[in-house]
Amino acid sequence: MKNILPKKHLLCTVRALLTAILLTTLWQGTAGADVEVFFLPESGFLRVQGEVTMEPLSSSPSFLLFPSAQITELWADGLMEYKVQRGVHGTMISISLNQARPQVLSFAYEGFLNLQGSTLFLDRNSLWFPEFSFPIGSTEINVTLSDGWELTGWKSKPPLYPAFAVQNLNADMDQIAEEPQDASVEIPVVDELQSRIQMQVSRLTNAINQRNATEIAALLDPALRETGLADYLASFPHSHGKLSSEVKDPLTVLFSSDRGFRYQASTVWQEQGGRLVLQSFKLKPSGPQIPGDLDASLREFAQQLRLSIEAKNREQVLLYLDENLAQEHSQVLEFLLSLNAAAAWSVEHAVLVPFTVTLYIPQSEGTKLLLNLGLSPGPEHWLVNRVEVIPLR
Repeated sequence: MKNILPKKHLLCTVRALLTAILLTTLWQGTAGADVEVFFLPESGFLRVQGEVTMEPLSSSPSFLLFPSAQITELWADGLMEYKVQRGVHGTMISISLNQARPQVLSFAYEGFLNLQGSTLFLDRNSLWFPEFSFPIGSTEINVTLSDGWELTGWKSKPPLYPAFAVQNLNADMDQIAEEPQDASVEIPVVDELQSRIQMQVSRLTNAINQRNATEIAALLDPALRETGLADYLASFPHSHGKLSSEVKDPLTVLFSSDRGFRYQASTVWQEQGGRLVLQSFKLKPSGPQIPGDLDASLREFAQQLRLSIEAKNREQVLLYLDENLAQEHSQVLEFLLSLNAAAAWSVEHAVLVPFTVTLYIPQSEGTKLLLNLGLSPGPEHWLVNRVEVIPLR
């Protein structure tokens, strides 16, 4: 007697089998991701194609490649768009995802590496492989070289930045023995650090322009996140225009905006888990030194304005508003009268062009404000012609 399953049971069995096959296929697709590398050392031509399992910290991840890299393929399930920005230190690819979740990133690129010698080192100095802003899983990398060259060994593999050396088998053996030492001198560590800092600063600048506090926080040391720096930088006033940055040295970054505002940031970057995070960040205006008498005048202005607000003297506060005020006079007046004038205010900094003073106001126990006031000279005191507020948490 034949053992025949009912149709209902048979259908369930088939569905279960298909589900198991599908899950197995998906799992193998993410866990077994490979990268194929084709490299011609004589000319420096490099072609890379493959996929990695990425675990992005935000929906705006990015990666950096060597300056001449040309992207020929880029895809992820949640990919919305990507942008390519070229600079002296490398090519940055910024990705926009519909959701920050683990997924497979497929990519392909090609270009020419500026490497010379009979022993060549493909490592973070050359940026031959993407330096991602997010962790990636273990990835198998297969390297194909032109005839007469061989791969002499791996220094590191993913999830660390992959690094290896190739050697010309036809070169003079004595010359080969000497070249590794020469190559290490030609590519100092400081160049690598400068390149990596440039990439992180570019990410930070892009995140500030997007007002993306999540992406900014992903670049910060946990202790620095607790200070509320991400929210503060994400509150950069839209009226200041787009922000750009320039890395002067590993500890100094210059920021400038379309409206002419310039700032200097003192930064300290620290290695954590194979990536650089911002451990310290101090920002101050960059520009001519404010003369002592002008600084005293600004402090007197801030003191008198606070006292007028504390007294709820509407007519007196109105006298501090320029007739060409950018905002509605009545709205600015009500806002100023709502400020906490019982606590001391402090002048944080001032910028000559455009002439602006920044006041620190402890509005409440949980809310602090930075008040940017554009100023113009009046017959008796400074007049406010623009008001901008940055909340601090």
